[in-house]
Amino acid sequence: MTKGLDGIQVTLVDSVEKAHQFISWLGERRPHNAIAVDTETGERPGMPRDHALSPWHGDLRLVQVGDGMHGWSIPWQEWSGVFYEAMEKFDGPLVCHNIAFEAKWFAVKSRWDLPWQRAHDTMIMAHLIDPLGPGGLKPLSARLVDGQAAHMQDKLEIDLAKNGWTWGTVPTNFEPYWAYGALDTVLTMRLWEMFYDKCGPGKPYHKAYEIEMAARKIVTRMEINGARVDLDYSKKKYDELLSYAESVKDWASKTYGGTSITSNIQLVRLFEKLGAEITETTPSGQKSASKDQLKLLTIHGSDEVKNLAEAVLKQRKADKLANTYFLNFINKNVDGILHPSVKTLGARTSRMSITEPALQTLPKGDDTVRRAFIPKDKDHVIITSDLDQVEFRMFSSLSKDPNLIQLFNRSDATGSDPFTEIGREVYQEPDMQKSDKRRTLIKGMVYGRLYGAGVAKQALTAGVAESQMKAVSDAFDKRFPGMIKFQKEIEHLGAMRERNEGQGYIYTWTGRKIPCDENRVYTLINYLIQGGAAEVFKSNLIKLDQADLTENLIVPVHDEIVLQAPREDAEEIKQIVKQCMTTTENWDVPLTADVDGPLETWGDKY
Repeated sequence: MTKGLDGIQVTLVDSVEKAHQFISWLGERRPHNAIAVDTETGERPGMPRDHALSPWHGDLRLVQVGDGMHGWSIPWQEWSGVFYEAMEKFDGPLVCHNIAFEAKWFAVKSRWDLPWQRAHDTMIMAHLIDPLGPGGLKPLSARLVDGQAAHMQDKLEIDLAKNGWTWGTVPTNFEPYWAYGALDTVLTMRLWEMFYDKCGPGKPYHKAYEIEMAARKIVTRMEINGARVDLDYSKKKYDELLSYAESVKDWASKTYGGTSITSNIQLVRLFEKLGAEITETTPSGQKSASKDQLKLLTIHGSDEVKNLAEAVLKQRKADKLANTYFLNFINKNVDGILHPSVKTLGARTSRMSITEPALQTLPKGDDTVRRAFIPKDKDHVIITSDLDQVEFRMFSSLSKDPNLIQLFNRSDATGSDPFTEIGREVYQEPDMQKSDKRRTLIKGMVYGRLYGAGVAKQALTAGVAESQMKAVSDAFDKRFPGMIKFQKEIEHLGAMRERNEGQGYIYTWTGRKIPCDENRVYTLINYLIQGGAAEVFKSNLIKLDQADLTENLIVPVHDEIVLQAPREDAEEIKQIVKQCMTTTENWDVPLTADVDGPLETWGDKY
């Protein structure tokens, strides 16, 4: 492989002769018989710039094909037939960088079906090899291929600005533009040739890579199909929530001499005037009326402080629901269908994240927003499936604590609840019920530990005094010592690796390596559980795909998958979904799932 970018060629297909040369080039021998495919897209004249990223609003302008030495740019409007002919002939591996982007554009704007069974994604490979490193093509290429790679886009953007062009109006025969596009395929192939040695068959990250590629295919199909939303309901809730939020702001302003509760400085000053102590600060050291601070005030403040803190929390929630969700539903739907953007590798742990709209931040258990999601027509219903306490179950299996394992098995056998079972043992009250308020305290303690939170944070989350949480925590450790023991083992292993290798890290059950930041080995237990749970969820999506249910899938959120099913087949599909979402092999505690439905809206579950 040539060092850097010396000797490469880029060509614009703008004549019959060039088209023949391209087809001839495609038949040449090359490493692994692989080529890269890329696209350049743009907004339509007079439309917002961000439409350049949406196949439902923008246009496909160039399609590029290349290997490690030669890149070709094909103007789509004039020469798409050449691309179709080439793809009919080519049967080797196809490599993209961010395959979800290319797949959506081809699905919406072309008659070519991207062959996922022989497709690869260098962005996914890069994340698996180094979750903390860059993911963009240019930064990766600048680091691993040629230091000049990152400057080429900067130069092109200067040229565009100088000529008053955008990504939608730059002429496709403008050489810096088409050459830049063709070069992307060369860079992608160079990266693939490096990464394949770690992600290919028999290599360290192959199992994780196979899961990620399969999950990416399934989730991309969900993005393309989209989710139908009730626009009338969305408009109504937007108006209601905005009106409520404004009424709270007006009340506070009239009650407290013109104070604006949306101003952090004014709100902090007001709370201190009312005798409250503000302990939270921003990174710059300024006192902060953060969500956690307001929760503290609802517990420890005077009656007036509690009332004000609760009002501000409700106002903020109303504002967020109105503007983050319902306004986006109204503005971003395409004929009543939302096409959310899902990152299947949204964090170092491989957890997914969703934007446009940001469904990943939906409040758990809240039905307000979820009621906007409806099936595609009256002949279909909603089905949802949510993993049961997957992180706690996984941790219990990995800890090998016999009392915890026995507790889960008893809970599953009797239809009970693990947090209630823990309460019965910790409080020595065999008749304790799920409705007991102490169950919330226990749940907060367990998940606080899994997320790396100390007793103080656990108490805040549960809304109880720290001393009360510590008593429960101590009783739990006495009854289930394996949990804290396993936690310390992971931290010790991470500290040893950081000392000997310069970085602390753990491996998930698929062999995925997840590193921690310097001097933060305590986070590794959370990364192990979060990463492992994400892999289980993606493996379950693959089982749903194998059960031929991909076209029924609507959206993945947290550990939950939302589907739609023909009304007449709903009960049968529910059973299939439950089987696919349950994992028993290789785990001492089964990783089970709930299934709800048939429902008329997603929110009906709550």
